[in-house]
Amino acid sequence: MEDITIFQESIIQREQPFPSEILAPSESQSVQQGSSRLGSSASDFAEPKFEASEKPSIKAYEKLYNDYVAPFLALSKEIDETLGKQVQFFANAFQEQLKLLKAVVRSRKVEITDSTFLEAVKPTNTLLQEVFAMKDDNRRSEFFDNLNSVAEGAPVLGWLYVNTPVSYIPEYKDAASFWTNKVLKKFRDKDSRQVEWVKQFLGIFNALRDYAKEYHTTGASWDANGIELKEALKSSESPANAPSASSSAPSSAPAAGGPPPPPPPPPADIFQSDDSKGKKAQGMGAVFADLNKGEAITSGLRKVDKSEMVHKNPELRQSNVVPANKEKPGKPLPPKKPSGLSTKKPARKELQDSKWLVENYDGEQDIVIEGEMQQSVFISKCENSTITIRGKVAAVSLTQCSKVGLVVDSLVSGVDVIKSRGFGVQVLGYVPTITIDQSDNGQIYLGKESLGTEIYTSSTTSLNINVPDEEDGDFREMAAPEQFKHTVAGGNLQTTVVEHVG
Repeated sequence: MEDITIFQESIIQREQPFPSEILAPSESQSVQQGSSRLGSSASDFAEPKFEASEKPSIKAYEKLYNDYVAPFLALSKEIDETLGKQVQFFANAFQEQLKLLKAVVRSRKVEITDSTFLEAVKPTNTLLQEVFAMKDDNRRSEFFDNLNSVAEGAPVLGWLYVNTPVSYIPEYKDAASFWTNKVLKKFRDKDSRQVEWVKQFLGIFNALRDYAKEYHTTGASWDANGIELKEALKSSESPANAPSASSSAPSSAPAAGGPPPPPPPPPADIFQSDDSKGKKAQGMGAVFADLNKGEAITSGLRKVDKSEMVHKNPELRQSNVVPANKEKPGKPLPPKKPSGLSTKKPARKELQDSKWLVENYDGEQDIVIEGEMQQSVFISKCENSTITIRGKVAAVSLTQCSKVGLVVDSLVSGVDVIKSRGFGVQVLGYVPTITIDQSDNGQIYLGKESLGTEIYTSSTTSLNINVPDEEDGDFREMAAPEQFKHTVAGGNLQTTVVEHVG
């Protein structure tokens, strides 16, 4: 099942992955929760006024909201109505996390797979999905870069579910900075409020990191002598602890502590049959059952009325329409899955120990790496870019790239190209081997020193190898074989290249 994954990238990177129930409810769940909690828009939530709490960590979180999130929300509403609605959802997610924090600091620790904990994080998750939806639904907005900034940074609220929140939070600040830089570039000389908007937004990440460092260094601070989480959640929602009328709860919600409203009816089954005579056999069993009927298989066909026969009604040929006795109501189409919820990491080029990592570049033509012999270079998920590696390095790997040019001097080992399309590799010095796997539309340019390079291919199409022409110095293109003939001779399989002559 391809659920909406809010913290998808963090799940992959963490040693102990989050369960999907915490961070990725299904679409139907999102709709039901959104309809029962959020109403028609983010404006259903009033401005929060937090009450004083006994725990210092709770007081600090409330101060963080009032000093950073609330001013950011006010400025966003001033800049644009749509942006204000999106940031309202973001702010409401902070409020929901505060409710959970109040219960956590009074409870004994539970695993994040615990059913009570899974249920407690759903409201925050639902609000973050609304943040993403606001971005996807307003792609033509003048403030799309702002909307993207908030959507990229919103999953930072997953800090509460990891063991290293201090290092987790800056990851999403960096992701958001990719888009806030575009905001500054676009509005720096047009609207001074945008400069302040970026400053306030990025300030939230710094404040949240400092807060986590002081109160939740190794993850959520549970109370070893506390009560059960279920009891703490109930008490945190009781009238004594509930926010006032101007708090974050929607005006249409029931009074705190009362029974929850009934869930909305489940969506209609889009695969439900129109007739009500009972379920019929399905699959191959139904096929064989019909075949066993023999001539009676046509007994269920409707007799065609004379008025519907084209050969007896020539006028029907002109319209190409045969009237139907009764029009059946159209079946509802399955809901479309949101198409832009997967976040793209910001581009980076950095050296980790002896490995250069080049990732997520798009449209960059001047990426240069000054390498050394003990270093290797890993290039992944780049598009429309050119990467030049100067000096002799150990090895180079090009993975999941599209329309990327790679220029290398010399290598100790070789170049690996994996799952890439429209790539180009130029060797200026000497490279022992080049391996191409599951790739298409590639060009390899060999220099005079690298004519002895061994090239290995597998599951690769449209690969051309270019070598320098001795006469005019230009490159001469040769296509790598794609078709092979296999024969069995003497009990052994023999393979030869199919050559097309003429």
